[in-house]
Amino acid sequence: MDLKQSEIGLLIALDALLEAESVTAAAQVLGISQPAMSAQLARLRTLFNDPLLTASGRRLVPTARALEVRQPLRALLADLDLLVRESAQFDPATTDRTFRLIGTDYVHAVLSTELLKAFADTAPKARVALLPFDPPAVWPHLEQDGADLALATGMNLPEARRRPGLVEEFKVIQRKGHPRGDAPFTLDAFCAADHVLISPEGGGFFGAADKILADMGRVRRIACSLHSFLLAPALVSGSDLIALIPVRLAALHSDLIDAYDPPFPSPEFSVDLLWHPRRQKDPAHVWFRSLVARVAVAR
Repeated sequence: MDLKQSEIGLLIALDALLEAESVTAAAQVLGISQPAMSAQLARLRTLFNDPLLTASGRRLVPTARALEVRQPLRALLADLDLLVRESAQFDPATTDRTFRLIGTDYVHAVLSTELLKAFADTAPKARVALLPFDPPAVWPHLEQDGADLALATGMNLPEARRRPGLVEEFKVIQRKGHPRGDAPFTLDAFCAADHVLISPEGGGFFGAADKILADMGRVRRIACSLHSFLLAPALVSGSDLIALIPVRLAALHSDLIDAYDPPFPSPEFSVDLLWHPRRQKDPAHVWFRSLVARVAVAR
């Protein structure tokens, strides 16, 4: 069979089969009968001169040839889908599209509530998937359409398109009723306290604030290192430890902790919106990233 004589639907069927690894499940995804999907698989095997999927227990597993074509096929179908969508008008009020956003736990915590409210107001039929942040996987997800957008800090992705998202500063937090009292933090009081440090890589005991203190000839004692900002408010609220956490996150936990300006210029970090150039003119993507950017700036 020559590809020019076949239907584009065959390639869509192959993508569904490779994703589901099941004729029945792929048929359900495409809304056709199981015999019709089996017939399409037979035609695909002729087209590629390869079994493509072979039985392994109750599953169908891809052959080496199928694994070779899986990602190129996914990219080609994504480009074709984009070509169609770019020529059509996008209406957020009627779309049922799923939008996928990569971010750290902190990003999802401070943005998700307002983002979901914005979706409820403007795109009530759409869905949002909040995906975890795994640095090595960010670009493959964007490249292979596993995600629409990533919110990240300091990532070197030369091929990615980007725009500024949020810029964040820090507050010092302590538990309510802390024996230190509720006066603003002096440098002496800050350095005398036992601290929690958030080390995203895990296990670190030196951060941006420690560099600032070192330039001032001061040090602090870090009693505990955490891997996530989200863990700090609960730990601080139940102890006499203090911590530096982002302003937006401190505001979310004002019922548990009190927040103060640090006694030195606050460290800053920025979170950028990143996406694949393929999505630059996609009307749905333009709308989505504008919405995320607006929510990020507003927060």
